[in-house]
Amino acid sequence: MYKETIKIIKRNLTFKELPKDIQKGWIDSMATDMIQSFDEGVHNKKSATIDAKQYYLDWNSDRKYVLFHSSFHGIQAEEQDRFDN
Repeated sequence: MYKETIKIIKRNLTFKELPKDIQKGWIDSMATDMIQSFDEGVHNKKSATIDAKQYYLDWNSDRKYVLFHSSFHGIQAEEQDRFDN
C-alpha cells in the first residue's frame, strides 16, 4: 500500500496562471456538464465552451488555485479553498 504524496508547486494562482492543458480540461469538462444538464437544444459544444470559459475567466476571476504534484495523478490543480480543507 502506497501513500499519496503531494508537493505544492505554487499557491494563489488565478485561473489564467494555471497550465493551459489544465485550463482546457476544466473548461471542456464544464462544457460537457452544461450540455448534459440543460434541456436539449440550450447548448451545443461551441456555446457551452464559450460559457464555461467565461465562467472561469470572467465570473470567477477572483478565485485562487493551488498547483501541485500528486504521486498518484501527476500535476493537478484545485481551488485554494477546497485544497485547504
